Amino acid sequence: MKDMSTDPLLPLFIKQQGRANRSALGRSTSVGLFLSCLLLAKGAQPALSEEAACRLGPTSSITSTDQAKCLLREPKMFGAVGPRLTSLPPPLQRLMALSTIDISKDQFRRYIASKNIQESEIGGSLDRPISRTNNNDPSSESARYFIIHDTSTPNLGAAAFPADINESSWRFNDFSRYGSGQRSPAHIIINRLGQSVTRIDFGQPWRSTAFESDRVCGINRCKGLFVAVELVQPRRCKGTDAVCRRPNPANDAIAPVPGFTNSQLERLAVVYVAASLRRGKWLIPAFHVSLDQVVGSHDDPQNFRLADWARQLDAVITAVNAGGARP
Repeated sequence: MKDMSTDPLLPLFIKQQGRANRSALGRSTSVGLFLSCLLLAKGAQPALSEEAACRLGPTSSITSTDQAKCLLREPKMFGAVGPRLTSLPPPLQRLMALSTIDISKDQFRRYIASKNIQESEIGGSLDRPISRTNNNDPSSESARYFIIHDTSTPNLGAAAFPADINESSWRFNDFSRYGSGQRSPAHIIINRLGQSVTRIDFGQPWRSTAFESDRVCGINRCKGLFVAVELVQPRRCKGTDAVCRRPNPANDAIAPVPGFTNSQLERLAVVYVAASLRRGKWLIPAFHVSLDQVVGSHDDPQNFRLADWARQLDAVITAVNAGGARP
């Protein structure tokens, strides 16, 4: 086990265990969960099988591929996750094996110009470096992970999903419904129309998970190691009228199927490429539910079809490469 003072992200063991419901961002963790995480960080033997645990760390010691196979386990209701992936869908399997990113900023700029996408909409200027850990300590490692969330907003209780959730008429596709500034839920929000807004530049360290907190990870140790994207998604309550037809429903377990539109997944692919270009290496994608298994009660992104996103990512990369050869 590495010394705590030298490794910004100690190996994290993630329980493969369901949780009662997804808590709001910033919810305090219980003392028991915190102590469990602390003991694991200090090298105590986890009461978990090897199959049920993820280990995160520098790619020099744990490959991007191995980390992604665990961090992209299928999110299930109430915070459960599926089994560790045996392989990653293309092109992720290839991208995770590369030591540097294999497209140029010029190529990507031609692509987004053809789509009328502004750099300001996808995390900020490509010429600016991505955040660094230890709250942008210039001697620390650049961001390593790309966290995918869903907003779980609104919780409709027992009501059905509106017919227009994928249309501009649905009010929760309006970005003004979501926090900004110090109340920003993530660096970027993508609505169900495939539009995005940058709330926090990718160059600015920002926390979007319980794991990144000083209390769990250590003072600023994880601040800047992750960049995060929220995908707009409504939820419904699972249960009887007694628990769902009330002002504060008992849970928000039910998500639309599929969970996200093709337009959302395409824009998520574009944002992922933009963030990776700023790092100079393909970021390791991760689901929020996997990262916060030990220290939170989250289940997002629900009904995320990894193969569908991978196809959108492959199409984006192919289009970027078709737009011009590398200089």
